[in-house]
Amino acid sequence: MATIFINGNEYTIPEGEKLNAIQMAKRVGIEIPYYCWHPALSVVANCRMCEVEVGSKDAKTGEIKMLPKLVPGCQTPAKDLTVLVTNSPKVKEHQRMVMEYLLLNHPLDCPVCDQAGECGLQDYSYHFGQAIHRFVEERLVNPRKDVSDRIQLNQDRCIMCTRCVRFTREISQTGELEVMRRGNHAEIDVFPGHPVDNPLAGNVVDLCPVGALLDKDFLHKQRVWFLSSHPSICTRCSTGCNISAEENRGVLWRYKPLPNPHVNDYWICDEGRYSYKAANDPNLLSAMYVLRNGDHRAVAVDEAIKEVERSFQEIADRGGVVAGMFSPFLTVEEAYLLARYLKGLSPSNLLAMGPIPTRGVDQTFRPDQSQGRTGDTSFVVPRPFTIHAEKCPNRRGVEAILDHFEGRVIHYEELVRRAAAGEFQGLYAVSDAIDPWIDEAGSESLRAGVRFLVVQDTTITPLAHRADVVLAGATFAEKAGCYVNADGRLQYSSAALPPRDGSLPDLDLLAILLHRPGGPPNSGEILAELAETVPAFAGAQGGKLPAFGRVIGQAASRDGPAEPPRFVDTWFVPQGVARWR
Repeated sequence: MATIFINGNEYTIPEGEKLNAIQMAKRVGIEIPYYCWHPALSVVANCRMCEVEVGSKDAKTGEIKMLPKLVPGCQTPAKDLTVLVTNSPKVKEHQRMVMEYLLLNHPLDCPVCDQAGECGLQDYSYHFGQAIHRFVEERLVNPRKDVSDRIQLNQDRCIMCTRCVRFTREISQTGELEVMRRGNHAEIDVFPGHPVDNPLAGNVVDLCPVGALLDKDFLHKQRVWFLSSHPSICTRCSTGCNISAEENRGVLWRYKPLPNPHVNDYWICDEGRYSYKAANDPNLLSAMYVLRNGDHRAVAVDEAIKEVERSFQEIADRGGVVAGMFSPFLTVEEAYLLARYLKGLSPSNLLAMGPIPTRGVDQTFRPDQSQGRTGDTSFVVPRPFTIHAEKCPNRRGVEAILDHFEGRVIHYEELVRRAAAGEFQGLYAVSDAIDPWIDEAGSESLRAGVRFLVVQDTTITPLAHRADVVLAGATFAEKAGCYVNADGRLQYSSAALPPRDGSLPDLDLLAILLHRPGGPPNSGEILAELAETVPAFAGAQGGKLPAFGRVIGQAASRDGPAEPPRFVDTWFVPQGVARWR
């Protein structure tokens, strides 16, 4: 078994992992500060903040020989009998000098900087720097500039870590950013006529450890210490990127990526990054409506639900058929309860998939593997990042439930054709889609042969105008539950916002229709029930999932052994405490 010595203590190196000194120290609770290094990018060792004392222990004599100079921890592999010293006076003095150098021309504008509260320079200045500023010469002042329509560069604050440059060259491989000039005149800039507008551009803001690169969408909107972070799943496409949804006082302010080695690595696309705005739309449905004398009237929740119960029960008692249109935006728990409710009314009721939004073609970014990850000490192969053309989060999960309860998946086109032919007396249509999903012609076809129509949605659509009852459901930010992504991975998403006035989460609406005992439904309990009922979800027994989710159904055999714990970059750790569950 390989061992390593850190600050006089002996530790075992995890089997099968190739770690550098920063990663190994982090595993045992010892912090080695760093700026330029990132676990998904190549090693340049230009910030020098992570330098430590390094040596080796002779296996036979036990003699320890240390190198005469400090060595960058990001370039030092953690191997058998390596000796690291991270807290000696020599290391501390070096850290102090590096911090003093980085702050020579840095403006002391933390009170007005958008990065304050999550800034690596601010944090390390407090822990490793000094309170006295000895530089008395005139500071260099560089103009503020835009590197794209969405990203602002404050060159005064830049510490030349080059994370952003390496990202555009190694991950997006679009290469818009470069380092211009040399010495203390060096600065980051774009190539002429090539702004940073690739589909993954917003990640350079997340990568920046200081306040140099800022997202103009979030600029001067909120202080980060007022935000509460909630681990969630992006619903903009079927990739299922792990994100931190950050809110304050019932309003979503931004999305940031959370690392998942099986799904999105450390990134999210800009399309998903800015999709949070749909949850703040002031035109979202804010009441339940029932059709009375040709006009929709706002009613209490219980009155609307009783109208749905009464009408569907009458259809079932007369031997009629009620069709259910399942949205690919539903969580698996919601789809399960809806299937239980409709099949409980009558086994002859029909369950079908709603429209599946698609746009364009899949776009895949394959990281430059020639650069490696952490240089020669790479511990994982960079994962390709795909922006899927399928713009919904849970088609595979909903289809697995439909296949279990219906025996096959009935698609939207067949549902519309059969509804227009008058095969159904009732229709329960659920959407929760982000974009408009139905036009006048489709609405007319669905309504044509149906005696009673219920629409459960978050926005007013042409179909809602024709409905007998309109139920205000939850947006993607107001619901907790699980989604199955394009690779068959089941992942949990927590609610970031409380239900808006006049609405109820879809899970609550369906639980009321099913007369489930107890208080508000818990998604974990329903997932446990689903795992026992539907074989495809057997991997979710107990209603609990691993941190990175779990591949379900037929794809589970491809999942392989679980990966060892991953290193999480300091600047990706979400701040705040989640309140809404």
